[in-house]
Amino acid sequence: MLSCTAALRVLAVMTAGVGFAGIAAPVVAQDYTQVNATGRVQGTNGQPLSGATVNVTSNDQGFTRTATTGADGTFRISALPQGSYAFTITADGYDLFTDPAVMLTQNGAANQFTLAPTSAGDSADIVVVAGRVQVADFERTTTGAVINVGDLATRVPVARTLRDVILLAPGTTQGQSAQNAAFGGQATIGGSSFAENVYYVNGLNITEFRQGFSPVTIPFDFYQTVDIKTGGFQAEFGRATGGVVTATTKSGSNDFHGSVLFNWEPNALRNRAPNTYAADNDSDFFERKETVVQLSGPIIKDHLFFYGIYNARDVQSYDASLGAANVANNRQVRDRNTSPFFGGKIDAVIVDGQRLEFTYFNSTAETNRRTYAFNTDTDVAGRFVSGTNIRAGGENYVGRYTGTFAPWLTLSGAYGVNKNRAGGLPLDTVNPRVIDNRTGQGVDIGRNTTASISTNDDKREFYRGDADIYVKLLGSHHFRFGYDNEKLTATQIARTIDGGLYNIYTVTSANDSTRLPIGTQYVSARTFVNGGAFQTVNDAFYIQDSWSLFGDRLSLQLGLRNDRFNNKDAGGRSFYKSGNQWGPRLGFTVDPIGEGTTKVYGSFGRYFVPIAANTNIRGAGSELDYTRYNLLGTGFAANGAPNIGAPIFTVPNSRACPDTNVANCNVVKDGTIQDPSSFIAQGLKPQSMDEYIIGGEQRLGSRIRVGAYFTYRKLNEVLEDGAIDQAANAYCIGRGFAAAQCGQIYTGFSQYVLINPGRDASIKLIGLPDGSTPTVNFTAAQLGYPRASRDFRAMTFTFEREFDGKWSFNGSYQLAATVGNYEGGVKSDNGQADTGATTDFDQPGFTIGAYGYLPNHRRHTIKGYGSYQIGDFLTIGANAFIQSPKKFGCIGIVPVSVDPYAADYHGSGYFCQGKLTPRGRSFESDWRKEVGLSVQFQVPADFDASIRFDVFNVFNDQSRLDFDENGDLGSGSPNPNYRKPLVYAQPRSARIQFRVGF
Repeated sequence: MLSCTAALRVLAVMTAGVGFAGIAAPVVAQDYTQVNATGRVQGTNGQPLSGATVNVTSNDQGFTRTATTGADGTFRISALPQGSYAFTITADGYDLFTDPAVMLTQNGAANQFTLAPTSAGDSADIVVVAGRVQVADFERTTTGAVINVGDLATRVPVARTLRDVILLAPGTTQGQSAQNAAFGGQATIGGSSFAENVYYVNGLNITEFRQGFSPVTIPFDFYQTVDIKTGGFQAEFGRATGGVVTATTKSGSNDFHGSVLFNWEPNALRNRAPNTYAADNDSDFFERKETVVQLSGPIIKDHLFFYGIYNARDVQSYDASLGAANVANNRQVRDRNTSPFFGGKIDAVIVDGQRLEFTYFNSTAETNRRTYAFNTDTDVAGRFVSGTNIRAGGENYVGRYTGTFAPWLTLSGAYGVNKNRAGGLPLDTVNPRVIDNRTGQGVDIGRNTTASISTNDDKREFYRGDADIYVKLLGSHHFRFGYDNEKLTATQIARTIDGGLYNIYTVTSANDSTRLPIGTQYVSARTFVNGGAFQTVNDAFYIQDSWSLFGDRLSLQLGLRNDRFNNKDAGGRSFYKSGNQWGPRLGFTVDPIGEGTTKVYGSFGRYFVPIAANTNIRGAGSELDYTRYNLLGTGFAANGAPNIGAPIFTVPNSRACPDTNVANCNVVKDGTIQDPSSFIAQGLKPQSMDEYIIGGEQRLGSRIRVGAYFTYRKLNEVLEDGAIDQAANAYCIGRGFAAAQCGQIYTGFSQYVLINPGRDASIKLIGLPDGSTPTVNFTAAQLGYPRASRDFRAMTFTFEREFDGKWSFNGSYQLAATVGNYEGGVKSDNGQADTGATTDFDQPGFTIGAYGYLPNHRRHTIKGYGSYQIGDFLTIGANAFIQSPKKFGCIGIVPVSVDPYAADYHGSGYFCQGKLTPRGRSFESDWRKEVGLSVQFQVPADFDASIRFDVFNVFNDQSRLDFDENGDLGSGSPNPNYRKPLVYAQPRSARIQFRVGF
């Protein structure tokens, strides 16, 4: 028989063995890239051990950090890179404990260690067992998922894009628009539009800031982890009313590693989607070939490390569309991208606790697009129609310093630059376009058929500083505070090529505006330059207190963030300043049982998103537009432009020309910067959203975690442009001017203003009949727009079984509803990516019937992925995605009796054949059902090589996902293609991979 004391000790040992911990781990917040190792050390009797020494050594880079447990047995080691660590714990009177491989990630860095006493005393009949268990992370109120891409890529079939990694997380949905294929490459989070997310790599914000698109393509193999925060994020994270995605890249270690991976997605193994009335899908072609070379290792062992990647790629696709008018307009677009990607990372551990990191990558790419006439009967391309080279990507770099100066103080700072270019360049960007009109019909006779080019080059420059302070006062506090500043420069220049657009004419009438003799030949040359460099400055400071009380049974997250947004015109003058936007971030976690395995949590957050740079470009740029006239000279210049003679002085609107080499010309715009005061209302509030989350999490054993949480999100304000002509007309008439005079100025489309829909607005009018431009305070009722609304409610259930070398599984189910009258900055209904200037509030008539199920609404979403390893040579993986239908309405013409201005759009309203058809109430798509499978064979023995085969959409599900939602044609007659499918699920495809490494 055992004594009572021995029995209790046996019980404690058994409890530790099955994964229950005596007390919760302390609360510590994480940042963009690093984690804090936290936990508690106890004896087998469950009592905390104070004064124990905890040594943590990086298995990759060899550095060691040390901490000593406090009176409650807790320890904390701050600012560690995510990765594998060896833990060694010593305490007087207890056996040495070691665990050689403890993974620390953003999703799990809290552990409890149980030490066995050196002598078993009266327990000679029992075996005292020490152990480690991972406990619930009580500092996180964040929902979402942390994906270890480096591990996942070897086991689970997933497409090699950031979007598809994000879609593994609960609460995420793929963007979709039949009118804009780019939407399909985006991910929506938490019911918001994809333009409301923010993306970071190693702390560098790489979000496309003109319209809020996801960043340019970065190779799958460059990522180490991707943390998808779908809600509940703390005060240091901001500028998003969707989700926050923080990724880390791979790093070097004390061992040299290298690999070569060949990835092939052959067109021959790809099925075809059914044809639609608008697309000849059976002629589609897609093939991807990639070679990825990686090398990493030490430069100075234990102190300086490198990692590098080079990705050579050849991606080709053909896509055929059917002409709306006749078969002669059928086109096939052929894209090819052979641009490589390269990047790397340097890590320097100066001394333990002092760290420098530098990351560089170059995503500059160019896609060659060529358009051909196309015969859909024979699937044969005909004559060449046009060509464009589509630009993307750019250089990116970020440097980061982290220093731990004392157990209670850590400081960090970062500086980085993100560059991105976009837009398409014609094949000829040197020679001007020349049109000969002398026969009465314009004929291109120059070397170029394109008159102008447009370049878009963006740059983000940022710096930030953060501090972590740990204090014991009425419990324990972790204060984290910091400041960050980012300067965004969007440069868009549209200009005519070379000397301008040339037109050659012959005077055929005495009434010719030049007043030249009949038969005289002359040349007009139009010069057009539009755009400029537009800056936006976003800065924020925050403070967050993670306050642990009652022996860490209760944790309070008390945070506050202040965002400020400053948009400037092309001359550098501010035209919008948001002022201080205070966003509280409040949360709590509770350990109700005190065993560290059960967590109840909740949070409230107010989030703000800045005005997209698209707004600066649309309303605050400069425009130079003038045409000069000269007699036609003899012959042509080397670039194909006509030689010109003496200038003509009798052209209309003739005045001093901006070109000082020309006496006079017809000037339309003189290059001065537009005054944006009539484009933007005064005192606007940026877009903001409130979020509430309540949930719970339970750990079962050492590897299983289940959870459930409820999310409610509600928009507060949005910024959108709206026509104010109805209100301006009424004001104009009220000032005593004749209705006809007012109607000639305010035609219904004369003044679009950025407003907070549903709020009063102070607006500067473009001009009354007397030429005055008063600033008028309009009420919301006068403007005629309701408040923008979007409510997201979701109940989410999650299951995670961590990989143990044998098998793993992650699954989630979400029951959700997204309703309102505003999707977000973009509009999936018509594929409009004009952030902040969609048609949603262009006329009051468009808001009638607009409330309903939004494009991102999906009632049910089921996700599951996992893998199973057979022996040492075979791994089988699976990935399933099942989602309920998308809701559709009937989009058509607003009746004149309802809104005459909206009727002139000949579409975009929620009326069909004159009848109101509320949004999302007419029909729905099919369920989306996709299953992927993978098989990987590992070459036996010590040779690091593998062969892998993945199949996506194994059952070739042909779900109809998007439809023609337009019930009316522009003429007012019914659309015969209404309800016809436009987009099907991606057809079955396969991927083959070969990898060899050391």
